[in-house]
Amino acid sequence: MLPIGLALTVTLAAWLALWGLSRDRQRAALATSLLVALFFAFNQCRDALSISMGLLSQLWVRREYDVPPLTVLIVLALGAAPVLFLIFRRIKEPGRWSRVLNRFALILVLLPASRIAMARWREPEAPILQHRDGLPFPTRPARRPDIYYIVLDAYARSDVMKDLFDFDNEAFLQRLEKKGFYVARQSRSNYCQTPLSLSSTLNCDYLDALVAPDLHDTTALFDLISENLVIRSLRPLGYKFVSYSTGFDPTECSNADLYLGPRHPADNFQAMLVRMTPLGYLTAQGVFWDHYVAVRNRVLFVLDHLPEITRDTAPTFAFAHIVSPHHPFVFGENGEDISPRGSTPHVVGTRQVLDFSRPEKYREGYRKQAIFLTKRVEQTIDQILAQSPEPPIIILQSDHGSGLRHHLDDLEKTDLRERLSILNCYYFPNRNYEGLTQTITPVNSFRVLFNNNLGTKLPTLENRNLFSTYGDPFKFIDVTGRLDSDRDRGREYTPPEFYSGMVH
Repeated sequence: MLPIGLALTVTLAAWLALWGLSRDRQRAALATSLLVALFFAFNQCRDALSISMGLLSQLWVRREYDVPPLTVLIVLALGAAPVLFLIFRRIKEPGRWSRVLNRFALILVLLPASRIAMARWREPEAPILQHRDGLPFPTRPARRPDIYYIVLDAYARSDVMKDLFDFDNEAFLQRLEKKGFYVARQSRSNYCQTPLSLSSTLNCDYLDALVAPDLHDTTALFDLISENLVIRSLRPLGYKFVSYSTGFDPTECSNADLYLGPRHPADNFQAMLVRMTPLGYLTAQGVFWDHYVAVRNRVLFVLDHLPEITRDTAPTFAFAHIVSPHHPFVFGENGEDISPRGSTPHVVGTRQVLDFSRPEKYREGYRKQAIFLTKRVEQTIDQILAQSPEPPIIILQSDHGSGLRHHLDDLEKTDLRERLSILNCYYFPNRNYEGLTQTITPVNSFRVLFNNNLGTKLPTLENRNLFSTYGDPFKFIDVTGRLDSDRDRGREYTPPEFYSGMVH
């Protein structure tokens, strides 16, 4: 509602100003329509000019162009000037043109509305098969330790981290083991996408038992994450649900008893709208809002404030989805800001892609961010352990592996070992790690936690690894046998041309 309100307010102000100057409301309306259209088409015009210049350069010396924002403004102004002259000086019946534009505007509204309706029409009436009640506990546990579920987005397993990114985190894992952690060194994720993985883990089951088989829209999973089986089971025991702002819609659990995060002025949708306009280039330079600073602040906020949960007298379940070392890469090895502001775009097909999204840049940025995050996460865990009145339970886990050689819509081009191999570590204060294995997958994480700490007797499920594309996320392909056979080891992979979320 905020961007709609702002757009209507600014448009109304522009129309009133032009009406006051011209004394003709119809002509003012036509001129306002032109200016608003150019304002929101600014980034597309810039991309079109850059790509056109690159294609034309084949006639002399082939090169890639990144047309400066000021040049685009000048070009748009030169193009708009004669049209504005026609509106105010030559058009005899502006009302007729207004009626044409009104019909055109109606079509512009109906097109996306029809797509939304068709998408909803093909979705099942009940996308979630069951909202199960919480798990029954045989008796009220004598101890109700705080539970921390810390998810490091796209943190690769130790062997993958060393092979692909030249980062050996073995010393970190050994220190965790000395603290009493169980480290599952051969663990893999059940799914290759964050919403799929976390909704499965937090509901202790595979998605084919949780969602309708003909589902296509992953937004149905948002409720499975925010109202998950784990917290529904813990709440009757007096647990408080604590979550943190992530900047990633599926894991924004704002319904939690405590929803914490730094102040930031725009959500993802608002930021996307700003990037379409000339204002996007002011935000890219950090003039009035810096996207990369917001990303850094969210990560640091969780790492800094997670130990404060220990002060709460009530037992808590803290869900901390840290969107790192997933790109964008904003941390150097020592936490310095390496955000790709002003990164030079290059052309891939018809896209302007940031130079920072090249594979070699991905490898370098991911490595630095993973090194920093590893140090900071260990400091946070040490603080939690030191400050807790009684020893807590901690699961430190990644939702999926890194994405250097992950093709969003192509199984055969994807390095499955990289994408599905994850960090997976457990700290139980009673040191009862029965049921944990080196190959445990996240679907069993909370089953084992409940069995070993809260008295349940849940069966563990078969470990399965499922791949699906972003275009059809619920069409699962079981690749467990393929990974177990190690048939792809030694195979050469081609990284994708660019990485989603790093497109200019």
